[in-house]
Amino acid sequence: MTFSCISIIVGTVKRQAQKSPPSGWISLAGISFVLLLLVPVGAAAAAVSAPLDEKEIKSLIPMLKAHDALGITRFDEKGSPRDVTMAVRIAANRDTILNIFRDPDNFYFVSTLFKENTVLDEHENAMVWSWASRHKILSVTGRNSLVMYPPRRVDVTIEESSVGKGTYTFQFYPDGKDHTIMIFSGFLDVNSSEWLIRFLVGDNPSMKQAMNIAIGLVVLKGVKDLAERMEKKKPNRPHQTGGESGGPPRLLSDEEMATLKPLLTRGQIFLCDSHKGGRLSQVSVVDIADTSEMAFRQAAANPHNYAKYIGAISNIQVQQESAEKTTFSWTIGLSIFGLNSVNELSPTSDGVALNAVSGDLEGAVWRWQTAALGNHRTLVAYHAFADVGKMSAILQTTVKREPYLEHGLVLGSNIVMVKAMKKIVENTDKGSH
Repeated sequence: MTFSCISIIVGTVKRQAQKSPPSGWISLAGISFVLLLLVPVGAAAAAVSAPLDEKEIKSLIPMLKAHDALGITRFDEKGSPRDVTMAVRIAANRDTILNIFRDPDNFYFVSTLFKENTVLDEHENAMVWSWASRHKILSVTGRNSLVMYPPRRVDVTIEESSVGKGTYTFQFYPDGKDHTIMIFSGFLDVNSSEWLIRFLVGDNPSMKQAMNIAIGLVVLKGVKDLAERMEKKKPNRPHQTGGESGGPPRLLSDEEMATLKPLLTRGQIFLCDSHKGGRLSQVSVVDIADTSEMAFRQAAANPHNYAKYIGAISNIQVQQESAEKTTFSWTIGLSIFGLNSVNELSPTSDGVALNAVSGDLEGAVWRWQTAALGNHRTLVAYHAFADVGKMSAILQTTVKREPYLEHGLVLGSNIVMVKAMKKIVENTDKGSH
């Protein structure tokens, strides 16, 4: 990991502080994610309350067979993220998965960011250990504890660390004799971190949510890969990705929307899809907007709206416009360098399509999918793929070090975009009444 880009982020944060809410999009999200991902999986005593019961988990099994991972973020009354819960289906039994947590040296194979694990105390199904991840410019350290309640649960606490404190729970539900549904719940409190992390993240709820999801995805997918290797008696090794990435957007079916709709009363849902080689296929954020379907589509089809509430997007220039398609360019400012692309924005029968056709983001695909719910409410699904490793040397180094960060970076930008677009349409509706 290289931290030479910290000065870049500081410049980005200062510039974006003039806009509300501040959002460094890929630059700030990427580096902050990397800093926070230095925290190994740890544990503690009290379980985190998950928003999913066993009946709901069973109802989600078809979704978990069709998608790589599914998650939900719950919020407090002020709109700040309270906790994040993720689910994944693993081709291994519970005992195999539990064995990962019995030896902290296994965490290196969950993610190579997890290093120098030293057991400080151990008793039956509990242990405490210290960890350190050392780099040229910045090293982070901490102490974690872990309590196992086999075969159903593992509780995890980051008791103290450079990047904050947090409590997590892993729960395991058998799905036949050959599979396990793993539920990962918790939250990292970056307000308890050292000054640099607090400075980078600030009080931005979107950034806190996006970083916690990125942490969860790396852990979730890393545990899944390692457990499936162990189940097949293959030697442990860090996970690797390769092969194809991206592709045409995969929209939610009517059945999937019906399955997710009840959960949307509790929070924002996200989905992750990968190709066989582990590269990102797409990520999706699903939410409810308090506006009509037509109003949301009109807002998403206006290129100038993409610079509102997102400080990193600027210099939108419309080059050609018709009823069928709008061609425009934008700049995504990343402090000392920027990303530029030419994009095509087109209304569709069920939403709005946005594609980067040239420039630094060429090949990136974004897709708004909407469905009217009645009572002036709209279900919104925002699907996206972008090859972040090709955007800059910094991001290339980041995803090379932790391949599954590719998924978290794109998902983080989706979260920022959905919240910004919801704010645009909901504020417009309030102003018109």
